This record gives sequence, C-alpha cells and structure tokens, in this order.
Amino acid sequence: MKAYNKTIFKTISLNLSRYISMMLIILVGICFVTGVGGIVPKIHNSLNEHFKTQNVFDIDIKSTSEYGLPLDLIEDLKNNPSIKNIETITQIDTFDKSTNENIRIYSLDTKNIAINKLTLIEGMYPQEANEILCEQSSKTINKKEIGEEVIVLGQSYKIVGIVKNPTLFYYSGEKSFFNQEYLSSIFYFDSTFNNYFPVTDILIKLNKTDNMSYFDDKYISSVKAEANKITSSINDSNTIALTLNETMSYSGLINITDKIDILAIFFPVFFIAVVALVVLTTLTRLISEERKSIGCYKSLGYSNLRILNKYLFFSLTCSVMGIVLGLISGAYILPNIVYPIFNNVFILPKMTNKINITTGLISSIFMLASILLVTLYVTLKDIKEKPSSLFQPKAPKEGKKILLEHITPIWNMLSFKYKSAYRNIFRYKGRLLMILLSTFGVSALIMAGLGLYNVSQKPIILKGVAYDIGDSIVFISIAIVIFAILLGFLVIYNITNMCISEKNREIATLKVLGYKNTEVITYVYREIISIIVVGILIGIPAGILLLYYIFKSMDFGSIKEIKFTSVIFTVLLVLTFIAIVDLILSRKIIKVNMNDSLKSNE
Repeated sequence: MKAYNKTIFKTISLNLSRYISMMLIILVGICFVTGVGGIVPKIHNSLNEHFKTQNVFDIDIKSTSEYGLPLDLIEDLKNNPSIKNIETITQIDTFDKSTNENIRIYSLDTKNIAINKLTLIEGMYPQEANEILCEQSSKTINKKEIGEEVIVLGQSYKIVGIVKNPTLFYYSGEKSFFNQEYLSSIFYFDSTFNNYFPVTDILIKLNKTDNMSYFDDKYISSVKAEANKITSSINDSNTIALTLNETMSYSGLINITDKIDILAIFFPVFFIAVVALVVLTTLTRLISEERKSIGCYKSLGYSNLRILNKYLFFSLTCSVMGIVLGLISGAYILPNIVYPIFNNVFILPKMTNKINITTGLISSIFMLASILLVTLYVTLKDIKEKPSSLFQPKAPKEGKKILLEHITPIWNMLSFKYKSAYRNIFRYKGRLLMILLSTFGVSALIMAGLGLYNVSQKPIILKGVAYDIGDSIVFISIAIVIFAILLGFLVIYNITNMCISEKNREIATLKVLGYKNTEVITYVYREIISIIVVGILIGIPAGILLLYYIFKSMDFGSIKEIKFTSVIFTVLLVLTFIAIVDLILSRKIIKVNMNDSLKSNE
C-alpha cells in the first residue's frame, strides 16, 4: 500500500470516534426518513397484492331502481372492447324492524365469482337454498356464529360460512345506502339457489388496468375516465357508474395515507438540515487540525486534487455506510411496526414483503450532495493556501466588544467567568451558529412530535365519516420524538466533543492555575449550554410553526390543541440528553494533561 494511502486510513483511525459519530448521525436521519416514507407504500402494496388476488372490480355499474338493470345494458357492456370481463350481482340495503338492524344483502355465485372474490375465513359455501354466508365482524358489524339461525327478508336461514369482502375493509364499518346509518349485518345468498333477485350491480374489470397498481394516480384517473364514458353512453337516470375510489373503505384509506405522506415530506427536510450542519462542523474541525498535514503534502508535490481526495474519501465512505445502513434499517423498522397498528382502523391483509426506499433514496442523494459540497467548501479554502502558511496555526480571532458590554450596569454585575463565556460565544460565530442551529432543529422536531401526539386522539372527518387513526398517529409522533432525541444526542455529543478538543490548551492552563475539576467542567460547558438554551427557546416556536403548516396541509388538528405540557417536555427532554452527554464527556475534561499548556504551537 502506498504511503499516501496509508495516511488516509491513519486519519480515519485517529478520528475514529468522530468518523463513527458522523456515520451514526447520517444513519439515524436516513433511517427515519426511509421509515416514514415507507409506511404508505407498505400499506398500498399489501392491499394491492390482495386486490389482485381477489380480482377487485374497477367500476361498479349500479341501479337505483327496484327493478334492477336492463338486460340490454349487460349485453352492451359485454361487447365493449375496453372491458375485460363483467360480473352481475345483487346488492340490497334494507332496515329490519324486527331486529332493529341495517342489513346489506348480496346475491352472487359464492363459489365461482370471478370479480371481487370473497375470502372464506371459516365454515363452507352454501350447499342448499336455506344456507347463507355472513361478513366477518368488525366495530359495527355484529358477530355471527357458524350454525346460527337468522331471519332475512322474513325467511329463516342457517349461517354456514364467515367471509371477507375485499372492498369492505374499514374496521368501523360501512354505511347503508338506504338510510346512511352503519350496517349491522351483511349476508351473502348463493345465486345458484336464489335466482329470483334482480341484477342491481355489474362489476367491471378493464383491460388497461391489468398492469396498474390499484393505488397509482394513473389507475385512478384512467378508471374515472372510463367510468365517465360508460355513464355518458347509458340513457338511464336510474343507473350510475362508480369507481373503486368512490367506495367508503378505499377513499378513506387514500385520504388517510395522503395525510401520512405529508408527514413524510415535512420532517425529512429538518432531519437532513441538522445532519448537514453536523457534517459541516465535523469536517471544518478535521481540516483545521490537518492544516500541517496538508502543508506537508503540498511541500512533497501532491496536487490539490490528490489532497482533496483524502477528505472526500473520509466524508463519503462515512456517509455511504450511514446511508446504506439507514436505508436497510429504515425500510423495515417503522413500516413493519406501523402496519399492524393500522389494523385498528382498517382490516388489512397479510403484510407484503416488498419494501419501498424511494423517499430514503431521494433524501440520500440530497444528503450526499450536501456532504460533497460541504467537504469541497471546507477543504478547498485551506488547500489553496501556501505550504508556509499552512505550517503556521491560524491566528486566534480578535476579541470584540459584544452588545452586552455596552449595557454597563448589567455587564459590571457579571463575574469574570460569565464575561469570558459570553465573549467567547460571540467570538467564535461559526461554532455559535452550528450549536444554535443544531439545537434549534432538534428542539423543533421534538416539539412537532409532541404536538402531533396532542392531536392524535381526534378523529379525521372525511366526507362525513369519522376515521379514528389515533393509534397510528400516536406511534408516528413517538417515532419522531425518539429519532429526534437520538439525533440530538449524537449531534450534541459530536459538537461538545469537538469543543472540548478545541479547548484542550485552555483546560490544561486552568488546571495549572489551580482550578478544580468541577470549575474547569463548568467553564467548558457554560458557553455550550448557554447557546443550547437559546436554541431550545427559538426551536420550540419553530416546531409549533412546523405543526401549523402540517395541520394546514393535512386539514387535521389545530395549534390550539397543543398542550403547554408539550413545551415543558420538549425543554426537559433536550436538557436531559444534554446532561447525559455532559456527564459522559466530563471524564475527557478531567483527563486533559496539564503539560499541554506548556507546549508550543509548532
């Protein structure tokens, strides 16, 4: 291995904690973004596979007349070249006064139906005219048992099977067309034994939708256009053409998943911004420490491009590992946990094995681009300098009076340690901004997550139907908070660790002057904590503002519903992980060698 290549890996080994910390920060950010972005595709793909298996209809031609659909319409539809096949069934909604129930009755060939196939959950299909099937129970559909006798349309029938209709998957039930009240029972007659019902519905499968997903925008628009064509060709005011998108379960799911997708758009921006800031801080510090090495490379005749490649290798290998691990973990963790929780709202089929990392990949591209630009920015500044200047340490920044010094009564009341801390804060404006913006971003994310939790118990009202998705929103909000805390812990650890490294000589000097360990620790942390407190104070309003735009986009929740306890918890959570970081890194301050203060800057 060439000597230069050895120095690349030597740099990584000497900065291993920094390298791993940066990788973990990227991992956490990409994991969250991929996970949130993968929730909706996981639900859609699972249902799409189930719909394909059950051959769910594209269009339902429905009659509002008690006499049903005319026979010539059925023949016309069979000859339509855009239609692949059709299925005729009967659907009747009625109110049974004797049982005080809203009932839906289907009549179809239960064993051989080709479109919208039923799933037999328990029992068997009817073998005789007095046998029927019933829909599985849900929040509003009453539970029935195999062998139970029921009265339907004044006749006695025996339940021989429990089934699942693929298009009736809203857990809180469906509303009756008869009186818009929730259905209590759904029964299925076998048309081979009961053929006296008129045809009220024609279920249609189109040719063009074979290779489309039931949840693609292209599918929805194509089917809607075809339904409009069919409707315009029917000269009957009692006949309408409905698409799958107009069913209660499907439309409710689409509206809810659209709202979750909004979360997948807003939060990644904050995560990526925080990660980019940390990378900028880390690389700036690394390049500053490597000035002499860069000067040495230049003296030995290495080109600027060759030197640049070393730091690109450092940042990009670290980033790629974080991104790959983030994509893999994010694709499985959040979607696989949230999917079962959605069963409290929708009766979902078996979860698909397919994963979707589209959101994660897009975010990764932006992440890599920002890291590449940051690396180029901080490296090229020093590479362009002459070797002679690179061998010299950068001159310390000139101290200037701060605004507080001009307020003489307050400034005179402060002790030296506070005056020193406040001067240093504004002396190193780059460090000030990095800590401030990082804490600001983390605090805003935690505040937004807790605020989302506050409104999670409120049902979403869509077209007059209340969809209770509280459990799902609760979990997503908790996930936002947990990932924000993880990110915040890593960010503050990384930045605090670098600040301690920058102050090694100061710390050693204070020890030589007789400062106790506790005094040295408070001296180091005073500046950082002061900036962090300001970051929290401006991060909380930013989190509330983020929630305002989320609520506005989702048409769900309001700022008035955010509890003041969420503000308190945000402050406590941020201060808690800062305290943990400070405790962990206190040992590093204590271990600083006092001889460091006597070393020169050669």
